[in-house]
Amino acid sequence: MASDEVSAWRGRIPADIDRPEPVLFNLTARQCLLLAPVLAGSWGAYLLLRGLVPLWLFALALSPVLGVVIALTLGERDGQGLEQVAASALAWFCVPKHLVPAFSGGIPRLPRWALRLRRGPRLAPLRLPASAISTEGVIDLRDRCAVMIACTTLPFQLASGREQDQVLAAFAGVLDALTDPVQILVQRRSADLGEFTAMLYDNAHRLPHPALAQTAMAHADFLQQIAATHELSHQQVVVVVTAAGSVRRVGPALLRTAQGTADRLAALGIRTQVLDGSAAEEVLRASVIAPGTRLTDSDPALDEFTDTDADKESR
Repeated sequence: MASDEVSAWRGRIPADIDRPEPVLFNLTARQCLLLAPVLAGSWGAYLLLRGLVPLWLFALALSPVLGVVIALTLGERDGQGLEQVAASALAWFCVPKHLVPAFSGGIPRLPRWALRLRRGPRLAPLRLPASAISTEGVIDLRDRCAVMIACTTLPFQLASGREQDQVLAAFAGVLDALTDPVQILVQRRSADLGEFTAMLYDNAHRLPHPALAQTAMAHADFLQQIAATHELSHQQVVVVVTAAGSVRRVGPALLRTAQGTADRLAALGIRTQVLDGSAAEEVLRASVIAPGTRLTDSDPALDEFTDTDADKESR
């Protein structure tokens, strides 16, 4: 039961945490650099042409320019300015959209029997962020390295106000001990109770008392019914610590940093585990595929095409 004691921690987090600090009239330095030259140029042009051009004609000619500049200055999308959004859209339009695996670094040529289209798709090598994973669990990101820590969650809302303050203060100490960027990844994963239920069925007859065996069987039936009638899920929390440099140079130090971070989180009551190479590979594989599928699953359209060809050959 949650306590009525209120936590003393209070903090206001802005909606756009990456927004730069305003420097003048609640405008950032970028907005001032975009708006100030246009306003100064407009005022100078007005002073030069006020005796030759009527004010209404000058305002009519200047309003489209000011409208575009004000829209570029004040307009934002997902925390980015409109000129940054336009540059990103132009870069996306210019790069190839079809990425293919190319282990040698170049796109292989099409075989002679392949159909040549007049306007075929542009191809580019598929570059994944992680290029290699060591046996200790250090992930090579080319210019950076990363180590993942699997964590459990805490019943924070059920704690009292004083306990919440202690947890927040300890977690702030964990963040203060880090000198490089860190990522906290929370994923919702489907829970599979099949192996646990099968273990209960297999070991129920080994219990020393028939009543215990009956209870175990009843619990296994309950879990099987729950899995059949509900969509079970669990929260997977992964803390990723990073460092700049190659695996050979900063890998051992990064492993010590990850272990120290895991120990500090364990002091809060969180069960932690620094993932080795196989566990980190499993987490990465689960993160790049859609829920309910596996990397070894084949394409249904390709299976249908193959089955059709096999039927034709059998006939």
